[in-house]
Amino acid sequence: MPTVDGRTIDYQESGDGPAILFLPGSFSTPAAWRAVQNHLPKGYRFVGTSLCGYGGTAETRTLDDPDMAHQVRVVETVANHIGAPIHLVGHSFGGAVALASALAGSIDILSIATFEASPLFLLHDHRRPDLLAELRRMSDAFEAAHDAGEPDAAKRVIDFWGGDGSFDAMPNAVKDYCRTTTPSNVLDWRTGYAFEASAADYAQLDIPVLLVRGARAHPAMVQITETIVATLPDVRMAAVEDASHFLITTHAEACARLLGDFLTEITE
Repeated sequence: MPTVDGRTIDYQESGDGPAILFLPGSFSTPAAWRAVQNHLPKGYRFVGTSLCGYGGTAETRTLDDPDMAHQVRVVETVANHIGAPIHLVGHSFGGAVALASALAGSIDILSIATFEASPLFLLHDHRRPDLLAELRRMSDAFEAAHDAGEPDAAKRVIDFWGGDGSFDAMPNAVKDYCRTTTPSNVLDWRTGYAFEASAADYAQLDIPVLLVRGARAHPAMVQITETIVATLPDVRMAAVEDASHFLITTHAEACARLLGDFLTEITE
């Protein structure tokens, strides 16, 4: 496995061809992308990693230092290990990390595709205090519940993005993993709020970008996606019918089709 400052970073690889680096979201590992990868055409090198605190990637953040730089360093290390330009793909918080990594400008990125990416600052930047306040209420209550020892504090986050009942519908092993990694999700929210990239910053990303959300996405996600679409110079947007936040699992074939068509379009 690659390392940062002696700490391990998840690394999984399969296939040959142009490299696609898949970033999972919170509470996730590279396994989150397996169903999508199974529906993608052959001829790509699939690389998966986990963000800080998940899978085999060590947690380097603290409550006093949740800076996005920790996550970007993971992406940079994996990209350098790949040793070739990459297509960068991220879900949820992983989508926000993908965009932050591109803004950092330290790796060779051919394209970005995100699925329900969550760069939270754009709600503030585009004057949606109602949606930002709703997010804050939920995430503050989530962190307080975790601090108070609530076993299923993660349910607050999962159901907020995916709709009531989303957590309860998950397999027991997945629910257990969410419980185990709740401390890292507390840090994810702190990282997201602290990363203050503006619409003007995203306007500088002159690479092909695909933004995908669920047609049943939370209003905050709809607003974030629309804001990025209005900002990026080379962007495509799609909404997956009947899908919500966890679309890469529930609608893997549709997500794979959108990603495959995007990669074909930009490489032909």
